[in-house]
Amino acid sequence: MAPRNPRSPRTTRKTASPARPKKTSPAGSSKRRAAGTPMVQQVLDNSPIPTLALEEYEPVTRQTSGIKDASRGSTRIGWIGAGQCGGRLVKSFHDLGYRKVLAVNTAHQDLNELRLPEGQKLLLDIGRKGAGKDMSRGREAAQQYRQQITDAVSRIFASDVDHVMVAFGCGGGTGSGCVLPLIDTLRECARDLGLSKPEKRIGVLCTLPTEGEAASPKVRQNANEIMNALATLANDGRISPLIIVDNEKIGRIYPDLTVRDFWPTINNTVAGLFDIFNRLSAQSSNYTAFDSVDYQSILECGGACIMGLTKVQSCDNKFDLSRAMKENLTRTLLADGFDLHTAKVAGAIVVGGKQIFAKVPGLQDAINHAFDVVASLTGQATVHRGIVEDNKNSLRVYTLIGGLRAPATTIEELRRAA
Repeated sequence: MAPRNPRSPRTTRKTASPARPKKTSPAGSSKRRAAGTPMVQQVLDNSPIPTLALEEYEPVTRQTSGIKDASRGSTRIGWIGAGQCGGRLVKSFHDLGYRKVLAVNTAHQDLNELRLPEGQKLLLDIGRKGAGKDMSRGREAAQQYRQQITDAVSRIFASDVDHVMVAFGCGGGTGSGCVLPLIDTLRECARDLGLSKPEKRIGVLCTLPTEGEAASPKVRQNANEIMNALATLANDGRISPLIIVDNEKIGRIYPDLTVRDFWPTINNTVAGLFDIFNRLSAQSSNYTAFDSVDYQSILECGGACIMGLTKVQSCDNKFDLSRAMKENLTRTLLADGFDLHTAKVAGAIVVGGKQIFAKVPGLQDAINHAFDVVASLTGQATVHRGIVEDNKNSLRVYTLIGGLRAPATTIEELRRAA
């Protein structure tokens, strides 16, 4: 018989080894354990896997809040302004205490003239003095500088915002071209910003061109294109809210403005009206509070959002207040063409002086009737009510309505004109 190949695989039965006496731990080992060396360390010492010093390292995590917000509202809102108009708008918000703002532009001269901290201005340098009226150049700039935008947003906003809004003017090249890539960028870094549902917490504020600006076919074409895209996003609930500002309409409210005061007045009006609802939602009330949950439900319900303010001149009977409320909804809003019956959520807040609330008979009945008018005009919308007392000798009505379908008539007018 041939000798067995010692390398050929063959299963052999092993006999049990005799029990070995247990080794006692040396005195030094006991001392080390007594000194606090964990048991897992003892096991690793006898293991073929080495122990690394890195295992003892515990990283220090710091919660950053970016630039400190100084607004007096219930909701922390970050603003990105694209283009010249967007930059001016976020400057107005910055002046109101919304310090978490970033202005982006392809034209360095526009950024240089913007009185914001230098670290909150970002040049999207594509040469040739910016995008002009070419939306494709604005879009390419936002895509090319996406990482720089992300870094700036993370540094300024950090994880300390509840909502982010992109502001721009329809018709230009930078603002209209940048807005959609900016929305995509914000969605990508939503987790880092603490925005768990970006479709509910990323919105847009856009301004329509004045009649003089819209005389340019290119401006109208740009405005029509971007408004159609934003209307689709808003109606599908992929941005919230979409706020449309009609610059021409606000200009008619202030017919005697000088050239110097025209744009600052419009921007401050828009920013101030937006801000007042955030402030009202932070106010306590001895009557009926419009609180932060009410306010955020309107911001997050999708669709378009409109705002209004009316000062009540007299309140001799309950119909005076309800008439003012109706005018607020139909005449003094920042843009026209909305079907109020498509609204999902609304806020109606009456603010009056102490003496008025104390001395005007029947005022509570008038306020209730006015709230009923809002409910009737907005169809099936949930209406959040608020009654707030202040020290002014006046009676004012504020309305905020969300979840509206984008105004088809306004977009159609832009399309026909283009």
